[in-house]
Amino acid sequence: MMVFYAGTWSSPFFYHITEKYNSLIVFACLGLLFLLQADWLDFLKRRDWILLLTFGTILIAFGNLCMIGSGKGAILILSDFLLILYMSGEVRITDRQRKVLACFFLLMYTSWFLYDRAFSYNSNTGATYTVFTLFAALIALRRLTERREILGVFIVMAFLRTGTLVLWHLARGAFMALFFFAVFFILFGYLSPASCRRLYLGFCIFAVLGSLLFVFCYVKLSETGFNAQMPFFYKNVFSGREEIWKEIWKMLKGHILTGIGSGYQLDSFFEYNIHNAMYDILAVHGLIVFVLSAVLIVKRLYEAGKYVDHGISSRIALAAVFAIFFESFIDMDLMWADYSPVLLFLFLEAFRGKDRKAL
Repeated sequence: MMVFYAGTWSSPFFYHITEKYNSLIVFACLGLLFLLQADWLDFLKRRDWILLLTFGTILIAFGNLCMIGSGKGAILILSDFLLILYMSGEVRITDRQRKVLACFFLLMYTSWFLYDRAFSYNSNTGATYTVFTLFAALIALRRLTERREILGVFIVMAFLRTGTLVLWHLARGAFMALFFFAVFFILFGYLSPASCRRLYLGFCIFAVLGSLLFVFCYVKLSETGFNAQMPFFYKNVFSGREEIWKEIWKMLKGHILTGIGSGYQLDSFFEYNIHNAMYDILAVHGLIVFVLSAVLIVKRLYEAGKYVDHGISSRIALAAVFAIFFESFIDMDLMWADYSPVLLFLFLEAFRGKDRKAL
């Protein structure tokens, strides 16, 4: 998976060749990791309900796609996401493996720090990649700072460079991710999820249901006729997503249980991109799959909060995970295969204290 990630974000040529197959590539890598690392036979013997929920949700989603005659490739996107959620709480990696992965993401970030390739991809995509990779690279930068405090200047430089790049490319989603990372990193320092369980559970639920609430409020506000230009980004607050979300709802409301599948040619956008990760699960796979997925998401997010006090790395990782969830209120990056190695690493880092600490 790391070879795939390195190739994708080092070579635009590689990216454009593999773009159509990235979900399948990630699924194969995750499947191999699952077979090699997870003691799945033991989980089956114990009838582990998280495992059963994960595969049950995937099977129902696949059944829905068959029932409505949709393309079957959509199952890979959901499967990749659910497998990452499942394995993040079950697969353990060694400290050496963690260090190697952290250094890998630091090197990947450094290459873009020195040379911005965003225009070779898509400016929004490149900016988002830089922000997400910075989140993972912070694990290594934090360890360097522990050895020599003066090296903390590199963290400051990284945030300044990344913030400048995000503004240069007018990437609203990437800016949201940076902003929410700072918010949650500070918040989890003052209000530990381990001690404020109910409040933290509310954040976990809002990360899922708040995404749909945002869609509803955004569409309703757009219908009032209000609009304004966003400072620094030279884009209107309402610039097209509301039309996508309204069109999707018109198709979905008659197929709420099974979803509408994928592959439609939208009138409101040139490609079938819903621009909201949770709304995508609901629209493509239906209400039943959405509810089951939401249970798994909230369960994993809540569990990860138990270990945030294990160390600063866990706090960085958990804040980054929430930042990606909130950024995906307006985009699909939470479930996009090209970013999945970062998401998996951040979840694994958030769970690093699982074997050493119990709530």
